[in-house]
Amino acid sequence: MTNYDKENEKSLENSLNKAISDMDFSDISEKVKTSLDIFIDKTMNFINGNQVRKPAIQTKNPQVCAQKLPEKTKAGLLKTAMVISFLLAISMLMILFFDGFSYDFFKNLFLTALFSIFGFFTFRKSQQLDMISKDYTRFLRELGHNTVIPIRDLASSVQKSEKDTIKELMYMMNKGYFKQARIVENDSLFLLDIPTFKLYKNQKNQMPNLSHEENKKIAQDTSTKTNKDKAEEIIKISSKEITSINLSISRIKNRNFLEKVIEIKKTIENITNIIKRYPEKAYVLDKFIEYYLPTTVKLIDAYTEYEIMESNDSKIKNSLAEIESSIEIINEAFEKIQLELMEDRTMDIKTDIDTMKILLNQEGYLEKDWSKDE
Repeated sequence: MTNYDKENEKSLENSLNKAISDMDFSDISEKVKTSLDIFIDKTMNFINGNQVRKPAIQTKNPQVCAQKLPEKTKAGLLKTAMVISFLLAISMLMILFFDGFSYDFFKNLFLTALFSIFGFFTFRKSQQLDMISKDYTRFLRELGHNTVIPIRDLASSVQKSEKDTIKELMYMMNKGYFKQARIVENDSLFLLDIPTFKLYKNQKNQMPNLSHEENKKIAQDTSTKTNKDKAEEIIKISSKEITSINLSISRIKNRNFLEKVIEIKKTIENITNIIKRYPEKAYVLDKFIEYYLPTTVKLIDAYTEYEIMESNDSKIKNSLAEIESSIEIINEAFEKIQLELMEDRTMDIKTDIDTMKILLNQEGYLEKDWSKDE
C-alpha cells in the first residue's frame, strides 16, 4: 500500500471515529461512497489485468521490483554520446577528405578512428540497455502475480537460452531491477522476494534429504502457499466480523435496516466462500479486509447503540439515517466485488459452453449454428 493510500485510509478512519464520538454522520455516507468507488475501480482493474496505482502484486511493489528503469538516464546519456561521437567522427573525416595528406593527417586520422570507435561502443552499450529494458518488461509480464517461476519460463519469454537468461537476471539483480530476488535450485528457479525465499528455506530445511526434483516442487508451491496463507487470514478475520454482525442483528429493531444488514452479511459470506474455493484471489482483497469490512461492522454497531437510546433528538435520527444509507452503498459495492471475483470463472464457463455448442454443431448433433448467435 502506498503512503498516499495509507494516509487517505487513516483520514477516513479518523473521520468515522470522530463521527461516532460526536454522533454526526452528515458526510460519512458520501465519504464511504467515494472511497468505495475508488477501491472497486482498483479491484476491477486489477482482476481484469489492468495497471493500477496500488502495488497489489509484488511486481508492482517498488521495494521488490524497480518501477522506473534504473539505467534509463544512463541509456539516454549513452545515446547522446553516440550521436556526438559520430558527428565528430564525420567532421574529422570531412577534414581528412578536404585537407588531404597534410601535417595534421595522422592526428586527424587518429581522432577520426577514436571518435568512430567510441561512437560504436556507445551505440552497442545503448543497444544492450534497450534490450535489458525490454527483457525486464517481459520478465515482469511473465511473472504476473507469481513470486516464484522456473528459469526456463523466463528464458522462453525472452527467447534466450537459460544460461544467457541467468546472466541477464544476475545483472538486473546487481543493478537494482530486482531488489530482493534469488536464484536457487542449481540455477533452475527464480524467487522474486524475501518472504518467498524465507518460505522456500523453511520448507527445504524441514526436509533436507529430498531429491532435487522434490525440492524444486517445494519452491514452485511456495507462491501457492503464500496465497493460501493470505486466504486463511481473510477467512479468519471475516468469520470474526460476521460473528460481530450476527450479534448486532439480534439487537436491531428497525426492520428495514435489519434486512439490509442481513443482506450485507450474506454478501460478505459469499466473498469469503469465493476465497475459500479460490485462494489465489486473496491478494486483491487487502483493503477490503483491513478497512472496509471492519468499518462496516463499526457502522452497524454504532447504529445498534444509537437505536437503544430511543431518542427523538434530530441529531441521533440523522445519524441513524446516514448509517443506513452508508450500509446500503457498502452492500452495493461488496456485491460488485463479489461479481468481479467470479468474472474470470464466468468467462471460462461461457467459453466452454460456446466451444461445446460449436463442436456439437460440427458433428451434426445440432441443427442450429450456435457460433452465429452472438
